[in-house]
Parts: sequence; structure tokens; C-alpha cells
Amino acid sequence: MDQQELTQRMIDAGMHIGVRRFLVHPRMRPFIFTYKEDLALINLAKTVELWEKMFQELRTLIAAKKTILFLGTQPAAKKLLAQYGEELELPYMTQRWLGGTLTNFSTFRARLDHLKDLQAKASSPEFAKYTKKEQGQMVEEANEIKKKFDGLTRLSVLPDALFVFCGRKHRTAIMEAKRVGIPVFGIFGLDDNFEDATHCIVINDNAQSALALVIGEVRSLYQELRAIPSVTEKADVPATQAKEEK
Repeated sequence: MDQQELTQRMIDAGMHIGVRRFLVHPRMRPFIFTYKEDLALINLAKTVELWEKMFQELRTLIAAKKTILFLGTQPAAKKLLAQYGEELELPYMTQRWLGGTLTNFSTFRARLDHLKDLQAKASSPEFAKYTKKEQGQMVEEANEIKKKFDGLTRLSVLPDALFVFCGRKHRTAIMEAKRVGIPVFGIFGLDDNFEDATHCIVINDNAQSALALVIGEVRSLYQELRAIPSVTEKADVPATQAKEEK
């Protein structure tokens, strides 16, 4: 979509609504268009510029089949993220962030491996050899780990990028990502500090319609790029086959 259409969709989604004057982070003042009484309104012209830069970088990562971890624990993001995360089979987190997920990844992986071991036991014929009490304990433990890890069960290696649906609410995760050298993408409100992100857009991060527009664009990128062979896959095509295709 062109800039004019994108700007109109942002307005329709309420992306321009900021926060009260006293909540504005000093670093975010350049993104204010004006004040309506005590409410700061976001300069969507700047947001559109940030949008284009961020999604260009995301396009590059997705095309290269890099792993992006999506994080959104606020009510407006939870349902959307779980829905699209499952649909696209992406690693995501909608529960409380587990400290050390990135900085102590080996421990996190050990818990996931333990979960897979419990699930394998529960689905094997040998499960019947355990007592009812032991079976119940294993199932209960597996359910507890699965609930706590949410959509992180797909995360087999450290992600190549972190995408947060609110910078302020996910400060711990952002600091962990920066500590291990993982770039941070995401949505930042006027009460955040955009400098904590590698690439971000400044919008109203409390409106579900605004978050839906962003994740909808992410979904479109995945759907588009998954249908296109990667550079590596193209290189693996035998020369004879490539000639036949010509």
C-alpha cells in the first residue's frame, strides 16, 4: 500500500492517539504532532517512515528464514498473537516473560527437552506401566511447563530477532536481547524510549485495532515470502533442472 493509504489505515486504527502530556518520554517528543488539550497526538508521517524501514528489515529476516520471537503480554496483544502465532507456526510468548529465557538459554532448552520427554512418555505404549499416580504427576508437570512456556515450545535455538508489542511492558526481555546481541523490533508508545529498539514504530500500543494492523502486515509478509524459495534453495536446484525450467 502507498503512504497515503497506510496513513489513513493508521488513523482508522487509532494509531495516532498518544498519552497524556506528563507521561511522554523525553526521547519521544520528536514524534509528537500536536496536543489536543492534555493528550499528545502522534506524528504519523514519522511513523510511516519508521514502518517502511522496520518492515524492510523484517522482510530480509523472513526471506532468509531467520527465527523471530514475538512477545506480547498485554490484553490487547494476547489473543491476536496466539492466533497468528499458531496459524504461522511461529515462536511467541503471551504469558509473563520468564527471566533468563535469552540470557540463560541452555537452562530454558533443558526445560523444553524435559517437556518433550514427558510428552513422549505419555504417548508411548509404555505409559501404561506407570501407576495412576505417576501418570497423573507426569501429565500435570507437562501441562504446567507447557502453560508457562506458551508458544515458546517452537524455539529450538536462540532467536535471530525479538519483536515486542509494547516496549515499556517488556523491558526485561529487551534488555536480555540486547545483552546477547539480538536485534529488537516492535511497537513503542510515547511513554517508551524508542532508542531501546533496533527498529520500531511509534504508535498507540494500547489499541487492539492498531496491533491488529501491525500483526496483519507481519502475517502478509510470512505468507508472501514462504511461497518464494530462499536464495539457498535456488542454489540447490540442479543445473539440468534449472535449464529445463528455462
